Amino acid sequence: MDPRAFAAMIFTVVVWGVGPVFLRTLSVDLGPADHLAIRYAIVGVIYAAILAVFGGWRIDRQDWPRLLVISLIGMTGYNLGSAFGFAHVSAGIGSLIIGTQPLLIALTASLIASERLTIAALVGLPVGFLGVVLLVWQDLSVSADSTSFLMGCTMIFLSGLAWAIYVVVSKPLIQKYGSYSISAMSLAICSAVLVPMLGRPSTLETVAAMPARSWLELGYIAIISTMVASISWNWAAARLTAAASGAFLYLIPIIGVAAGAVVLGEHVTSGMVTGGALILLGVAIAQFGNRLKVTGSFAALAAVLFAVTMWGLIPVAMRYLVTELSPATAMALRLYPAGLLAVVVVLFIGVRKIAWRDWVRIAIASLAGNLGYQILAAYGMETVPASWTGLIFGLEPVFIALFAVLLAGDRLTPWLIAGIFVSMLGTAALMLGGSLAPTGGVSLFGLMLVTISTMGWGIYTVAIRPVARKYGAVPVACLAMAITALPMPFFVGPDFPATLAAMDATAWTAVGFVVVFGTFLATSAWNFALSRMESSIAGVFLYVQPVVAALGGILLLGESLTWPLLLGGALIIAGVAIAQFGPLMRRTRLSPPQHASMEAS
Repeated sequence: MDPRAFAAMIFTVVVWGVGPVFLRTLSVDLGPADHLAIRYAIVGVIYAAILAVFGGWRIDRQDWPRLLVISLIGMTGYNLGSAFGFAHVSAGIGSLIIGTQPLLIALTASLIASERLTIAALVGLPVGFLGVVLLVWQDLSVSADSTSFLMGCTMIFLSGLAWAIYVVVSKPLIQKYGSYSISAMSLAICSAVLVPMLGRPSTLETVAAMPARSWLELGYIAIISTMVASISWNWAAARLTAAASGAFLYLIPIIGVAAGAVVLGEHVTSGMVTGGALILLGVAIAQFGNRLKVTGSFAALAAVLFAVTMWGLIPVAMRYLVTELSPATAMALRLYPAGLLAVVVVLFIGVRKIAWRDWVRIAIASLAGNLGYQILAAYGMETVPASWTGLIFGLEPVFIALFAVLLAGDRLTPWLIAGIFVSMLGTAALMLGGSLAPTGGVSLFGLMLVTISTMGWGIYTVAIRPVARKYGAVPVACLAMAITALPMPFFVGPDFPATLAAMDATAWTAVGFVVVFGTFLATSAWNFALSRMESSIAGVFLYVQPVVAALGGILLLGESLTWPLLLGGALIIAGVAIAQFGPLMRRTRLSPPQHASMEAS
């Protein structure tokens, strides 16, 4: 475990994530042609000097055709497509489209290098490309210039295809001569093509008129993103596991969207959220799907996706019930049927005799933990959108770990401290944003109630764990659910029957969803998936929950996507990831991912 490696990895993905912002501003401010001509005049000189001083430029004659292909089609095509594409498309949308590059690399490798596509890749490819279609289709309808927007999206997508060709075709050369020599020579050849092709007499006038900001942006892309970030990636990847390093790459398009919104004031649309989520999901399936067990892998994948999707939609359904009925009524409608069903299950499966002291523990966990969680969450959701609630619920793993330290004697690790700190920053961002920039239905008090409710779930989880191990998880969970439902008569008034009679089909559908799909079916699917895949892989899918909640709130309830939601949600998810996966980081050497190193050009 090396905190310095973690810091270096965060630095790298932030640098690469912010890169599209400066690609966008340079292409808009200077024009894509002058942008590339000026940039590669500098890059060409640097790499020509490096090759002259340190060598590495000699290759065999039979390898020159392959080198020219990756330089002229791969490297040059990538830079032309990205520079001219970002002149027409926002940094956020471009970042998400760039996120498809791992899929394009897998597809290109199967066509050119005859590498076999795995079943996971065959599933991930259509999911990721569907995300691109939704991304472009939904934002095309609101674009002021649809032709320019479509052209820009196409150029950036083709730039990813060009980079995929570079990665696949260059592989034998890199194995023979090393990544440094091939990268330097291909960049030098690319510079020799781009500068005379795009440079014009007016380019010198552009250089003379460039403000300091443009020079800084150019230096960021050419030096920080190219050289410094590549070095920091190599240094950090050599000290972390391959899985840990690879997981950081999913932050790059998210950072690109957030940077576009914060730095350039770009509007984050529902199409970007929906399409971006599908793109990242497709890449995740293609990359990690083959780690599922062969037997029943599709069923396990479907089960875990079903579970996290259902859990992610619970805040959406509860928000609807809370606002349409009341917090007390919504809570009773959720807990009464669930408690009754739990009793039926216990009677059916049976439970062995429980000691009195264990009954006390179950009662405390149920009333102080679960009931407290349900009450605070229900009343908090009255003034907090479902998208915000779903992200705050993402804090639960951190609070579970914290209360395990306080109540069960678990060890307090530096990673847990760091995770709590980062996730609390995310919560503070939500609260600060909700108070300074009200977004219709967000209150500071409601945010506090929802946040405290997650602590209740942490108490419940830690308190119930010893008796669940002793008597079985299912019987104890059912008993706890039944006890939690016992105080519900105190929360409903005499008008409760009239409220039930007046409920429409949508409200009853929401109740049925929460009780049946969100509770019992989702839990059963999760347990089924855990029996057929690694726990570490299943744990990664839990990060889909807050994303589903945000998407559900935006798409189903018409909630707004705002900067506090983006910033706070990103910090909460990052904090939970630090607390959960930080201890898994070990010294394992890993080469830099070729699909990520494209930012270095």
